[in-house]
Amino acid sequence: MRSPTALACLGLAMATLATSADAKFRNVVYFTEWGSLPVSDIDWSRVTHVNYAFGKPNANGTITFGNNDAAFHRVYPGDDAKKTKNLFGHFGQAYKLKSKFRHTKFGLSLGGWTWSDGFSPIAASAETRARFVQNAAQLVDDLGLDFIDLDWENPVDGGDVNVPHRPDDIHNLVLLLQEFRRQFSELGYNTELSVASPAGAYYYRHWDFAAICPLLDYINVMAYDFAGGWSAVADHASNLHKDPTNPFGSAVAISDTVHDYIQRGCASDKIVIGIPLYGPSFKGTANGLFTKYTSVGSEAYKDLPKPNAVEYFDAAAGAAYSLDNTTKEVVSYDTPLSLAAKLAFIKDNKLGGTMYWSADADAPAGSARSLITQAYNFYGKKNMDFGDNNVDYPNSKYPNIRGWDDEGDDSN
Repeated sequence: MRSPTALACLGLAMATLATSADAKFRNVVYFTEWGSLPVSDIDWSRVTHVNYAFGKPNANGTITFGNNDAAFHRVYPGDDAKKTKNLFGHFGQAYKLKSKFRHTKFGLSLGGWTWSDGFSPIAASAETRARFVQNAAQLVDDLGLDFIDLDWENPVDGGDVNVPHRPDDIHNLVLLLQEFRRQFSELGYNTELSVASPAGAYYYRHWDFAAICPLLDYINVMAYDFAGGWSAVADHASNLHKDPTNPFGSAVAISDTVHDYIQRGCASDKIVIGIPLYGPSFKGTANGLFTKYTSVGSEAYKDLPKPNAVEYFDAAAGAAYSLDNTTKEVVSYDTPLSLAAKLAFIKDNKLGGTMYWSADADAPAGSARSLITQAYNFYGKKNMDFGDNNVDYPNSKYPNIRGWDDEGDDSN
């Protein structure tokens, strides 16, 4: 049954639920290098992990960045530009913030949709695996990171048209993760390891979760993009369950994905569910949800619902959307009600928490519409993975990261 979002329900949906004493939920956000949101505008007190997107893995095992000025060199208020050897940019700001918020971890995600072309050749040989991990470990030291996240889209098949594949990609991924664990053990401090993984069975059918998950601290399931310009009709893009009222049938459902991951050997408490802070907009539909459309766009959650649109919650599917009854535009996205259903599912199934793509598209931190804040309130701080981060990097090439900031002044 579908009904308009009722304000009276929001209080209940936003309420903190009791959690088991040993549960440690993660609230992970991706921060984009190219986005308009400064890393300082993320509410670090409400997230357990801030994940920088992206570094680019190259086929020879090196790692590069899309905008070196934004990443390393841009000077912000409070920076001393005279200390030219220091780390500035997004990474410099993040180190300051993690030094203030000592229970929030900061790390780097490598890959992404358009930058996954290097993974298959990297993972294919012991030499390139070792070189790649060595370069990643050096970035951990230099940039003051707490974790590395691998976003390989996708091993064996799928992903961008320029991404090469090998039949043994998954076997090689396991070897790559083992190499990460080996080299991370030599760093002298705890460094976490995660991967982003697909929600669609067509793509994860290749994954050996029994071998992969034990090598990870957690796995970020990209539980979104179930619908878009490739869909025959306007449909849910991140539904929790298959919708029994969908005349075309639901291709993907988060609950099915989680069941498969667990059945195939992934511990439930390592499974982190991705929450989209955006949604596809199906324009010119014939008559709303599950009908044909004329074109597709994408909308940031913070800008939704659009004027004149009404939000609906599909309780059977655990999904939300908005509909403009005049233009017949449908936008599929998470709202506080659909997130409440997902959070209850996470708690009931003892999963590892939530992940958000991406931080810049959420409603203002602390507001009733902020989905990141809603998860924090639901879990409760004492039940979250707020372990100490690391601020001691004596081998960093940057004076302000290794703690010798006075050596960075080149003004004389």
